[in-house]
Amino acid sequence: MLRRSRFRLPVIGLVATAIAAVVLPSGIGAAAPSSHLSLSQVKAQIAVLNSKAERIAEAYDSAHNQLSALQRKEAITNRQLAADQRRLTAVQSKLARSAAAAYRTGGLSATMSLVSSGSAETFLNQTSTLEEVARFQRDQIAAATAAQRAMNAAKVVHDAQVAQQKKTLATISSQRSQINRLISQQHQILNRLTAAAHRAYVAQQAAVTSHAVAQRHMYSGPATGQAAAAVQFAYAQLGKPYVYGGAGPNSYDCSGLTMRAWEAAGVSLPHNAAAQQASIPAVSLSSLQPGDLVFFGSPAYHVAIYIGGGRIIQAPHTGASVEITPLAYMPPSGAGRP
Repeated sequence: MLRRSRFRLPVIGLVATAIAAVVLPSGIGAAAPSSHLSLSQVKAQIAVLNSKAERIAEAYDSAHNQLSALQRKEAITNRQLAADQRRLTAVQSKLARSAAAAYRTGGLSATMSLVSSGSAETFLNQTSTLEEVARFQRDQIAAATAAQRAMNAAKVVHDAQVAQQKKTLATISSQRSQINRLISQQHQILNRLTAAAHRAYVAQQAAVTSHAVAQRHMYSGPATGQAAAAVQFAYAQLGKPYVYGGAGPNSYDCSGLTMRAWEAAGVSLPHNAAAQQASIPAVSLSSLQPGDLVFFGSPAYHVAIYIGGGRIIQAPHTGASVEITPLAYMPPSGAGRP
């Protein structure tokens, strides 16, 4: 997550899952609970954790996008596989019926047919019929072979998609564990504050959230059309908590917020900051308009929506809520206009 000039501390209880046993990152010692940290130490250490978690959270979102795409492809492949199986079954059944009929009506050898017919003309007629049966059977065998190959090919694609899904799920699980470890580390750091300092921070966070909620209103700025709809949606989410992977309606991460904001305006965006940046036309930071998306990092690992007046609405990090902040709180790396 992002380093911020205006720091927000996570609030205990906002995160439902946290791993009990964690390894603190380098530079963060595991001092005894009685060893209290200063305010500035807490801010610096949690800022580092937030920065790490933001990057992992966006990778987590990207993996979820990949999983969804794989699941959609698998659904298509499954339908193709089922169709190929039905076609193969039908061809095999037809081939079996024609073979049985040929056995009943055309099983005699050509020589026996000549003997029994007593005439060359009858023999030629029977021979022509046998050739037609043989040709029909060859066609049916070729069709069955082609259907079997098509089904085998679809099965190979299906199995590869399933294997990739399993790999992606493992990645998601690993990233979730990493984020939870970082969240747990933040809780450990907070526990090293004095009781009075901890109460003060909790009160500060509550005040920030209350202020954000009080700013919810219908956007009446200069934006019009789709941009106005996106900004209006973002305003209505102020004060809702950040949760990694969140895409509303009760919580958001950074790209989940911007995705839903522009979805409300009728524009589809992926749930990932870098993917959003790649999917929309770039605009210069000097020509920003309300509704534009502002990106941070290269590749982008954080995104916010510009609302005009040098301000953005963003879902910043764990423990904070959707809020309005100055664009200049951290140098952006680029911008885009959906």
